[in-house]
Amino acid sequence: MIWLLFILAIDPRYHTFDELAHELDSIALRYPEITVLDTIGYSTTDSIPIFAMKISDNVKVDEDEPEILYVALHHAEELLGLELCMYMIDELVTNYHLDSTITHWIDEREIWFVPLLNPEGHSVVMEGIDTTWRKNKRDNNNNGIFDLDYDGVDPNRNYDFYWTEGGSSDPSSEYYRGPSAFSEKENRALRDLCLARNFVFCNTYHSARTGLGEVIYYPWRAAGYYSPDYPFIRQVADSMSKLIVNEVGNGHYLALPGTGVDGRARNWIYGICGTFCYCVEICTTTIIPGWLVDDVCLRNSIGSYYLLNRVNSSGITGCIYDSLTGEPLDAEVVINGYYDPTLPPRMSDPTYGRFLRILNEGTYDIEIHKSGYESLYLNDIVVEQGEMTEFDVLLQKKETNNIVPANNPEIMIFPNPTRNAMTIYVANPSQFSSLRIYDICGRVLKNFESPSSSTLIWLGKDDIDRDLANGVYYVIGQTNDAKIVRKIVINN
Repeated sequence: MIWLLFILAIDPRYHTFDELAHELDSIALRYPEITVLDTIGYSTTDSIPIFAMKISDNVKVDEDEPEILYVALHHAEELLGLELCMYMIDELVTNYHLDSTITHWIDEREIWFVPLLNPEGHSVVMEGIDTTWRKNKRDNNNNGIFDLDYDGVDPNRNYDFYWTEGGSSDPSSEYYRGPSAFSEKENRALRDLCLARNFVFCNTYHSARTGLGEVIYYPWRAAGYYSPDYPFIRQVADSMSKLIVNEVGNGHYLALPGTGVDGRARNWIYGICGTFCYCVEICTTTIIPGWLVDDVCLRNSIGSYYLLNRVNSSGITGCIYDSLTGEPLDAEVVINGYYDPTLPPRMSDPTYGRFLRILNEGTYDIEIHKSGYESLYLNDIVVEQGEMTEFDVLLQKKETNNIVPANNPEIMIFPNPTRNAMTIYVANPSQFSSLRIYDICGRVLKNFESPSSSTLIWLGKDDIDRDLANGVYYVIGQTNDAKIVRKIVINN
């Protein structure tokens, strides 16, 4: 009788694993042009599949598009995260080509979901064995029996980033961090996905049995210092939190820096991968009546979707190429003043050479480094509110100082047409006595004088810092022997 009461305590509104697998498979079959379903790993003890679904147009191709990740159910009892992921997946796929905003997201983004990271712990809850279970089912004492008072690892304390600084070393603790960092297959599955992709944002969904609910935690505040991207991570968290109305309807979620640097998902995903990662506590408890679930999902989806817009708003982006071959490069992009040398370098994507850094409105000095290439220093790069500053970069190999003969000066422009920034590459700059930008009437708008650097970043402004209107302009470089003319187009 007690067993039945436990089972009945889990409302049928919540997905079982079999229901989740069937629904994801059905979506992949019904929407093959925009969805791909993959198994990214298996659980530690019961070898239950861990699913990931990608949503995008040209979904089977890795396009040059920003990627966003949503992950749920590190902790087995926190069922609402799975429901939120499935709510969002359904809303996205069923409204493609019906809702212009959703269509734009799917066409211009690569959106990933891992709805159930801890499937074997989830089964403990759904089967009514223990509806407050957090961990997976690792057999800590190796007795071949699942012991509620001793077994299991907390997946959200098992990441290899200051692993010993968080969680507990006691296997009986519900915060047990495991015998070693990344000991759990669940964590390795998410690790491998994050390292293989280039996620800009990630939300990990939780719901609080203890501690604060309706809060968004972000990396990090610890021992008197903050994460290097703290102002930018915080701005995103603040904006996202203000979009989520709280349960009682008299305010919105809070945004707070996570205290400490330890083996939690948000710290590893940000610290190692450079992804702005958030822990969203989507409710004030873990399991609520089924009739309330959709309301939680609706309110939280609004904040979650914000990331799909923010990814192309306020920051810098562009591609890095070899100046001789035009091949894309994976190079380190440093934002001066927002850099921690103890963390892995923030690299451009090796396939496209794409870099994308989320920033606030302001002016930044940027360095670009790659072994074997001349470093590039770009000063006073302006980021406007709500706009991406776009520019491509050509890096020159150290042993190749002249990419064209000395008697054949050249000017190359990337991208063209441009929106609000372009890279002007000048081969052999010492040969040019002047470099100017003219309008179609022949008026000088921007004067670079004698260029001292082979790479110039132009933000589409004239000499008195006014934005130029859309239209055709000309870059003209003057040498002793010739005048080199290149047409450019501004199309904001």
